[in-house]
Parts: sequence; structure tokens; C-alpha cells
Amino acid sequence: MKRLGVVENLSYDGTVLIRSDFAPPYGAAVVDRKGTALGTVMKVFGPVKQPFIALRPAGKPAMGLLGTEVYLSQGNSYGKQENRRNRRDH
Repeated sequence: MKRLGVVENLSYDGTVLIRSDFAPPYGAAVVDRKGTALGTVMKVFGPVKQPFIALRPAGKPAMGLLGTEVYLSQGNSYGKQENRRNRRDH
């Protein structure tokens, strides 16, 4: 498991915001220290050196997640790839 960052905030719509040291691929699986799946990377935004990551949770996120470290799962290291040619699937 590669350390992704620390949970900074939980938004009103259930999205989990994580502060990271690098930008992971979209669709990458995120787990906690025990290996429990938390969700997938939905969006990466903010400064290049320490971007924010919006995580689509697998279930309802608990307030206990605030301040905890999260990790990238070792399963699929590339996440969901987009069609880079025209950004549409045919």
C-alpha cells in the first residue's frame, strides 16, 4: 500500500476530501490502514505540490475518518483510464 494522504473534510454530499503529496489516477481504489475499502478517486484539484482528492465513498463515511491516513490499494495501479483521443467512448 502506498500512503495517499490524510482525510481533511467530509462534504455535505458525502464526498471525502483528502490532502495528498501526489496526484493519483482517477478511479484508483483507496483503503484505510486495515485494508478496508473506502472508495475510489473521483477528482483531483488544487495546487500541484499538495493536491486535494475527492473520494467517492463505498458506503456512508463516518466522522471518525477525519484526520486518518489513507492509502492507495495495490490492486489496479492505473485506475480507470479515459479515452485520451477525444474523451468520449464510442
